Amino acid sequence: MKDTLNFVGDGDDVDVIYDVERTFGIKLTDAEAEQTWTVGQLYDLIEVNHPNAGRTQACLGQMAFYRLRRTLNTMGIEGEITPQTPISVLERIEPRSIVAKWRQLAQSSGLDLPSLETPFQRSESEPGLFRWRVPFIFGVLGCIWAAFGISLENRVVLLLLLLAVALCFGFVWWLIFRTVPRRILTIGELARETAGFSFAKLTTENKECAPSDRWFALTAILRGHTGHKTGITRQTTFFAEHARPAA
Repeated sequence: MKDTLNFVGDGDDVDVIYDVERTFGIKLTDAEAEQTWTVGQLYDLIEVNHPNAGRTQACLGQMAFYRLRRTLNTMGIEGEITPQTPISVLERIEPRSIVAKWRQLAQSSGLDLPSLETPFQRSESEPGLFRWRVPFIFGVLGCIWAAFGISLENRVVLLLLLLAVALCFGFVWWLIFRTVPRRILTIGELARETAGFSFAKLTTENKECAPSDRWFALTAILRGHTGHKTGITRQTTFFAEHARPAA
């Protein structure tokens, strides 16, 4: 699998640059944007242009951690919570639904959390619908048509029916079986990603931020645009043609 966000060049890259400029209060030239192929290169441009770069070690991730810790204590988690506390500690509190817990944690802390995901994620480089649902549907249809000799009109109706069933199944699976992203293993990792997703909120309270805060804010922007679920590194490319196979 290639380490890429798999942009398709329909303006998605321009939208990302716009959001980066707005979020970090910087301006990138067209030449800089055109020569930026990897996430690391874009992050370096942010660091060069950001007004607070190199002047502070204030950490928004710490602010997010303190808020999450306080909220988790009020939700019923007893004992000390540290950045190394496993994310599985959420299983100890009510309600049982992770969706309800996630919503309560976000509302009570006043922070934007990373989106929940389903247990089995598609490859980032393959559209989920065409990865397995469409071949499966056409395989079933082929067997039915061959066995029963169905007319053309009924074939169209059957095709639409099976597509509707597949889409409904996918939506129900997403609705019921969402869980914490697999890349987040500890409360500290949750706090860092949450600080990235809440960058605008936290910087209204504290104008200064550390380089790590800007990195997680950048990855939050990219995840928001692409739905990317797995890790994002400096080597992650925007377009598949620039990517090398992931290690």
